[in-house]
Amino acid sequence: MKLYHVETQENYDALMVELEKEGYTWLHNMAPTKFNAWTSFLEDTVIKKTENGKLKHADRNYYLCNEPDTIIETYKAKNPESTDAEKLATTWKELMESHLIESTDTSDNINNPEHYTAGGIETLDYIKAKVSDYPSYAVGNIFKYVSRYEHKNGIEDLKKAQFYLNDLIEWMESDCK
Repeated sequence: MKLYHVETQENYDALMVELEKEGYTWLHNMAPTKFNAWTSFLEDTVIKKTENGKLKHADRNYYLCNEPDTIIETYKAKNPESTDAEKLATTWKELMESHLIESTDTSDNINNPEHYTAGGIETLDYIKAKVSDYPSYAVGNIFKYVSRYEHKNGIEDLKKAQFYLNDLIEWMESDCK
């Protein structure tokens, strides 16, 4: 018996291909690649290889509590491209160069996208005029963009958070008008 923790859908898919090649099936003789158990527990998914060639799945905490003496191995998909250091370096360089080109764009999609001025008034100016507690609005946006940056828009979200922080500081220094 062996336990595999799969943190991503990619890792789950790769493990299922490997287990199918080894002859494993789910309890009802379904091929591993024909059933997506990862969606049940997402990053907490653990796959159990049984002695009789069958697969089971459960939440990581289930196996930690019910089979505490069994080691849970974190399974990572093997990426053959990442072993080629030269190819990796070239790809990285191309990615960085394309990012630098994108970054020199003069439009300001972070602080002042075009759709913010629809109707002839800056959206933020309108919000400041109508929302009685502008600091709470700004702080809410700061938290929103900082907390999601890793999962959504990366540095663009951090720049949006920075924009709201700078605007809040400027608003407070101007006697909150």
